[in-house]
Amino acid sequence: MSKLQIVRRCYSCGKILQSEDPTKEGYINPRFNDASLETILFCDACYNEEKFNQAPQEISASEDFLTMLEDASASDALIVYVVDLFSFECSFIQSVNEVIRGSNILVIANKRDLLPSEVKDEAIREYVAHRFRVARLNVSASDVILASANMSDSEAIIKTINDRRMGHDIYCIGAEKAGKTYFLSSFLRHYKNTSGRNIVTKKYSGTGLHILEIPLDKSTSIYDTPGTSVQNTVPSKVESELVRLIVPTVEVTPRKEALQPGDSVFLGGLARIELVSSKKEGKQEFTFYASDSVKIRKVSLKEPGKEFFAAIERKALSPVSKLLNDEKAFDAYEVKVDEEGSRDIGIAGLGWFNFIGANQTIRVYVPHGVSVYGSRAKI
Repeated sequence: MSKLQIVRRCYSCGKILQSEDPTKEGYINPRFNDASLETILFCDACYNEEKFNQAPQEISASEDFLTMLEDASASDALIVYVVDLFSFECSFIQSVNEVIRGSNILVIANKRDLLPSEVKDEAIREYVAHRFRVARLNVSASDVILASANMSDSEAIIKTINDRRMGHDIYCIGAEKAGKTYFLSSFLRHYKNTSGRNIVTKKYSGTGLHILEIPLDKSTSIYDTPGTSVQNTVPSKVESELVRLIVPTVEVTPRKEALQPGDSVFLGGLARIELVSSKKEGKQEFTFYASDSVKIRKVSLKEPGKEFFAAIERKALSPVSKLLNDEKAFDAYEVKVDEEGSRDIGIAGLGWFNFIGANQTIRVYVPHGVSVYGSRAKI
């Protein structure tokens, strides 16, 4: 009897896959020949063109920025590091951390008002300090100041900064949109210039950076440095009119879903979370923290991925981006949770979800280049 065999085709271009001749269409590395029929395959040409499921975009700092921070470190300046409490875990830059390691660092953890009010401030400070220590920066809970989005408590913050600088310069750093501008605007409202020098915007010596220099006395200043990139976040991957829906402006409401293996949760048309497997039997509670404008929808289907994109096409999810309308626009990451206790998995710029670690495997689908992190519970 004749044997019927399935011919494998490239998922993107539809060409028949072959491993004999790299110069001909449909070529794929021979190591994929034994892949199961359920595995989605791409010919080498499509894979290289589309860059499917590459690592999240690395955040980098320019040589000029690092040169400026080297000066700050050498002069024992106070580094005021402004972070967005809602989404800062993916904004650390390794090269920056290496330069300021060992420096005098004071953290302004901004947008405290976006987190649930019942959470204790002490717990948030310790979480932030823990994340900085994971990044190998010497920060304790006492080095973390919590601030609201409008910096209404800026007077007390300014006093703390002045006490901590010990007569040295101050360099204010942080990611774009973390709140650095709000802080410096608040600082200037309480500022009295008794130095005899002017506030100036100038090119930082030896670099091409333009910075704002605010004199503190005859010999020291506070330097407002350029915000570092946030191109690894969900808001950076969608239309500008959707950003106001993704970035919360009021306290977020925790939303709970009970999941079992095979269940998925859609965060609007922006991300999908799938509980692939777990050693714990029965349903498990997952709590989602995202802007209230991002609709959260649970599905229990055999093909949740197809349902995801079908829902995007008919705009049954909200918000939906026209730039994220097929599988090519998303990366998939698998997180194997070995830790016990309360854990978080976060998506840069979109939010995070919390659960109790129980040897789960969780698959996270995010827009291409968006960073995903895992940590102990923020809340």
